[in-house]
Amino acid sequence: MAIAVDPHRSVRYVLKEDRELPEDQQTVFLLRALSARELAQVEDGMSVVTPGGDVRIATGSQSLRTLDLGLTGWENFLTPDGKLVPFDGNAKASNWDYLRPSWRRELSNAILDQTRLTEAERKN
Repeated sequence: MAIAVDPHRSVRYVLKEDRELPEDQQTVFLLRALSARELAQVEDGMSVVTPGGDVRIATGSQSLRTLDLGLTGWENFLTPDGKLVPFDGNAKASNWDYLRPSWRRELSNAILDQTRLTEAERKN
């Protein structure tokens, strides 16, 4: 039986490197699945053909576009001096500067994974 993906449902995601920390020390990122149109936009922008005919894979741009669409907030994300980092829903691009490149890639992949069924959903 097919089970629909809900692109409006946010899920809580903890980076792999934080999962061993006590829960009150973990940063939680709020992610949602992309709609079909959003996913198509991300996938269409992944490869670029240059005027010389070379094909370039734009993985960095793809990750940022995926974050723009699928990262809806965070909790317990702190600056080095312990202050909360505000999530700016209106100027999302400025948010991504707070994230290390490896975190951006992991979060982008987690957003794209939201379109895949979980083990529990497959069993239903």
